[in-house]
Amino acid sequence: MTTFLAIILLAILVWLVPLYYRRWRREHLRKKPLSDRQQQLLIDALPLYRCLPPAQQQELQANVALFLHDKEFVGCNGLQVTEPIRVSVAGFACLLLLGRKNNCYPNLYTVLIYPDTYVARETRVEGHVESTEHSAREGESHYRGPVVLSWGDLQQDMMHPQQGRNVALHEFAHKLDEEDGYYDGRPLFSDAGEGKNWAAVMGREFERLQRKLDAEESGDTPVDEETPSILDVYGAQSPAEFFAVATETFFVTPTEMKTFHPQLYGELCAFYRLDPHSLLRGNPPGDRYPA
Repeated sequence: MTTFLAIILLAILVWLVPLYYRRWRREHLRKKPLSDRQQQLLIDALPLYRCLPPAQQQELQANVALFLHDKEFVGCNGLQVTEPIRVSVAGFACLLLLGRKNNCYPNLYTVLIYPDTYVARETRVEGHVESTEHSAREGESHYRGPVVLSWGDLQQDMMHPQQGRNVALHEFAHKLDEEDGYYDGRPLFSDAGEGKNWAAVMGREFERLQRKLDAEESGDTPVDEETPSILDVYGAQSPAEFFAVATETFFVTPTEMKTFHPQLYGELCAFYRLDPHSLLRGNPPGDRYPA
């Protein structure tokens, strides 16, 4: 009996010690301050940073510190990964985590960075036929695997925010989406009371974007659209891609999203615990985010 209890105790310790060590390590790394240069690089990369309250700036810095120490950055096709690249990618990734308890993308270990748009091999299976083709990509997120980004495309996104695109925000939105085990456009909410209108709003807006895509492909104008959608039609491919595209637009062109997609904007405000439109205008929201 004593031996049996000892085995049970040992098994519990084997399970608990790594768990508590990982938790301690995350908090320890979050407390490591960014250097002055890293802080300036973060400010330069994220226009929204200066608008955040001091407490959220500190929270963002802490998550960035953890990300930089916890994730491996690998340059591809001869790219040398520099500190501006690392801080920019980490800043966008951690912007999505503000205001929520998180383990900083626990299933992500490696970020692959290409100098520019790259070519990836894609395998498709239709029935009993398997085919392979190559496609040019700006980025991709592998389920429980690495994030791949084109630094050249991310730089273009940062220099031209009016286009409403940011490949880093897009791919890390996919990483959030996978945390519940599915790529379905519904991320993991903090508690059961959140996201009660998510499916209805997202479904309605997804169908709206699909109508926009159909109209563009046919050359027609949707007769039931009173206001245009500003979302990239790439989001019409699937609910997962819609969530990633909506996340880009929310952070990069929030005023336009709030104007043309007010309900969608409200859902993303509630999920991301931020109101970028009000912050950029110098009017932080009150206790409640717009719905």
